[in-house]
Amino acid sequence: MKKYTAIYKDKFGEIETEIYSDGSDMYLILRDIKFEGSDFEGLEGDIDKSKFEYTIYKDGSGELTNFELTITIPIDIIWESKEIIGNLIAFVATGNKKSVVRLSLKTEFEIFADEKEYGYFENALIGIQKIMPKNTKIKTCLSCKYSNYHPVGNGMFGGLNCFKNLKEDVENVCNKTDLMNMWDKGFKNNKSFNVQEIFVCNSHKFVTKNDWVYKDWV
Repeated sequence: MKKYTAIYKDKFGEIETEIYSDGSDMYLILRDIKFEGSDFEGLEGDIDKSKFEYTIYKDGSGELTNFELTITIPIDIIWESKEIIGNLIAFVATGNKKSVVRLSLKTEFEIFADEKEYGYFENALIGIQKIMPKNTKIKTCLSCKYSNYHPVGNGMFGGLNCFKNLKEDVENVCNKTDLMNMWDKGFKNNKSFNVQEIFVCNSHKFVTKNDWVYKDWV
């Protein structure tokens, strides 16, 4: 379980809090209510309209909306063949029919800031990678050859699936059909699972141009 410091802000005020993540799901406590989910756009908890704004569904459930989060996320970086830790500063805003993410990365040698706002964490993280030196790589689940998005689409954050338990299958994926067949196999046999773009594990291997992946990292 990893812990990230965060500042939450909405029309009711501002709160310092912490986000706990196991790499697939996360939770945080706001105004004595626990919210959890795999995506910032899909955080669920007890509904109290005197404290928060929600997107309410027909079944009575609701998801937190119209808020901003500024999160400090330690991530692994390969710099001149050396592995170091950098702090990814993520600004996330949801609601008003549009969700956005903006990133900057603080390292021991430089600060990399991308002022552009993106609709997906994938594109925002790639935006940071593009402005870093060529000998520097972000080492997270997004840059790993064993992760992929589903061809039917994904949300802003946390829509990757990890296939590290199907490594042989990964090597044989050449198109969307292969990917969807592997996805079904992983789901059926409990061999794959959802992961967040910012997470990493000991099985990480960087994507190369020889790997077929359904994401824009290469």
